[in-house]
Amino acid sequence: MDRPIGLDCFIYLRKSRKDIEEERKALNEGGSYDTLERHRRQLLELAKKEHHNILEIFEEVVSGEHIIDRPEIQRMLRKVEANAVDAVLVMDLDRLGRGDMFDMGYIFRTLQYSETIIVTPTEIINPLAEGAELLFGVKSIISREELKAITKRMQRGRRVSAQEGKSVTRKPPFGYIRDENLKLHPDPETSWVVKKIFEMIADGHGRSSVIHELRKLGIKSPDKAREWNAVQIRNMLNNEVYLGHIVWGKMKWVKRSGKYISKALPSDQWIRRDNAHEPIISQELWERAHASYGKKTPKTRKKSKLVNPLAGLLYCRYCGYAIVYSSDKKGCDMYKCKSSHCKGKQRSALVSLVEQRVLKSLEQIVSEFEANEEHQIKQPSTIPMKKKALTTKNSELVVLNKQKDNLHDLLEQGIYDVTTFKERQKIVVDKIKTVQLEIDELKQEIEYEQEKEKKQVKFIPKIKTVIEAYHFTDDVRKKNQLLKSVLKKILYERKPKTKRDGFALEIFPHI
Repeated sequence: MDRPIGLDCFIYLRKSRKDIEEERKALNEGGSYDTLERHRRQLLELAKKEHHNILEIFEEVVSGEHIIDRPEIQRMLRKVEANAVDAVLVMDLDRLGRGDMFDMGYIFRTLQYSETIIVTPTEIINPLAEGAELLFGVKSIISREELKAITKRMQRGRRVSAQEGKSVTRKPPFGYIRDENLKLHPDPETSWVVKKIFEMIADGHGRSSVIHELRKLGIKSPDKAREWNAVQIRNMLNNEVYLGHIVWGKMKWVKRSGKYISKALPSDQWIRRDNAHEPIISQELWERAHASYGKKTPKTRKKSKLVNPLAGLLYCRYCGYAIVYSSDKKGCDMYKCKSSHCKGKQRSALVSLVEQRVLKSLEQIVSEFEANEEHQIKQPSTIPMKKKALTTKNSELVVLNKQKDNLHDLLEQGIYDVTTFKERQKIVVDKIKTVQLEIDELKQEIEYEQEKEKKQVKFIPKIKTVIEAYHFTDDVRKKNQLLKSVLKKILYERKPKTKRDGFALEIFPHI
């Protein structure tokens, strides 16, 4: 078909795995190779040549196999579904996706239903044309098979590298640095930390004690965005890389319903290369640490007694972590945030005081609702007002759409030139979008208020029942269940130098 001109278009840019390999190769050779910049320049030149209007450019910073892994194409397809453009400009069809037939079918249907064509430097694909679905399907299958071949080649390369004693993980293990040949060497700045962890465990310290020591020394965790935790310590203790060995292929990741699920593989399928690099710890220290590891960890009883009535409900306002139930030196039950981020700015509080405040907050919800019921004439529902506003906005939208239609008449009559038409149309279209957004928001608010009023009628009696039942039971588990039936979560805050009851709670009920 003839190449169209003057279309409203989106540009979609995405790196392939081959592009990433080329960029890495160029970087290793001291050069530079920016795939997205090169493709952007080529597509903008094409748009200029064919007089297309570029409304938005979507750049995918990840090379995901499936749509669910690529947020930019999801955002673009939502706009395409809303008939935002006439065409999508891409370098090749496979830039839109090399996923399974479900993904490619979704892309095709979205383009077909919105009558949006695909424009590349070499071809035009119109999803409404005869045979387009077959062409799209064949090209997608070819792209998919190419992807499988690339993936197999990369996996084969990783297996060979692991057999040669090279590190093929995304980043080197904590305590090591990796050279250009993928060989590991102890990191002078962090290798001593690994050894210290093994030594502390070997000397009988538990993971909590190790974590406390690391935090006290100000040592950053492998995941610098988070604090040290027990899982990180466990993973390090079980990683034979610190003995100088490379072990690869313990787990296999399979995608199910858009999520990756790990599957443990038998040891005879692992790829192993002993003495591949310089160890950080000795075999003797490894054995001592593993002999000691877990001895002081108490076994969890299947029917352990719950002691915290706010378990799973109370969270720190500052860091978002769960508030911990514990006893102080005097034997008083306290709520405390144990995150190092909150040290010095978040004080603890007596469990009994926090528990009483939660119940008072629930009683306050009931009192406020009943007071509003008594003064309903003074405090009417906002729904009628919002419905009236919705009617006004709908009328405004009708007027704006008529204005938009009149613009075309003025253009045909020669009163407006194209530039003036585009300027005036943009103003009207922007107003239409704003009014439509306000209409959607009003509809959501009305629906929310209606649902909220319905829930309140049922919810307030439920809160009353919970408060009454709470006072008549000593079973902490039942108390916890009662609170969870009416509350989503509670945010806790107590600043330094405040009275013992000078804490603040924000409760989030199920309304």
